[in-house]
Amino acid sequence: MQKPSEILPGVYLVGSSEISNPGDCMVYLVDCKSELALIDAGVSADISKICKNIKMAGLNPENISTLFITHSHIDHVGGAASFREKYGCKTVAHELDSEALEEADPELTGAVWYSQKLIPCKVDVKLSGSEGDFPVGDKTFRWFHTPGHTPGSISILLSTPSGNILFAQDVHGPFLSQFRSNISDWAKSMEKLVSLDFDVLAEGHFGIYRPRNQAVEYIRSYLAQYGYT
Repeated sequence: MQKPSEILPGVYLVGSSEISNPGDCMVYLVDCKSELALIDAGVSADISKICKNIKMAGLNPENISTLFITHSHIDHVGGAASFREKYGCKTVAHELDSEALEEADPELTGAVWYSQKLIPCKVDVKLSGSEGDFPVGDKTFRWFHTPGHTPGSISILLSTPSGNILFAQDVHGPFLSQFRSNISDWAKSMEKLVSLDFDVLAEGHFGIYRPRNQAVEYIRSYLAQYGYT
């Protein structure tokens, strides 16, 4: 099994299908000095492997103050209630995806795909609108509403002295009516992403792309695949 890795100074990959649980999305952690910010929470209510990886990176999961939820699918939110209960972190999600998580809707969250019951999780901060800034410790996370895969999908841009990293989970879809997907909204969201100033793309399942031109090529490859060229 692979190990957690540092993508940029203070930015870590702490979960994925290869380093935590087979169903996990890619889970990212940012060291904000006095606090830690977690981006997504994996598929399982058992968060022990992700927490072990955080400790392997030399950080303490007890310092997680904020859990950003990029969208409400179970492979991204399965551990959300556990992190919130164990560490008292506040959960942050767009208002258009919050209800699915708070009610643990088995269809909207895709839990039925995993034959798994999702634990409902309160969303402490419900984002609204198209974009905004969210401070955590000494960092400021710029979030963007990027609907398409789900109505309330968000992407997050973080500027660091070593480069700008874009957390854009599930660029690839899929787009299903049970998720309330909208592929034309998605195409507009992807165009928004490629217009941003970033050096590294941290995707939801298929890897970390750098430099910028390779990351943009990755996003545009899906636009072309779905007929948006």
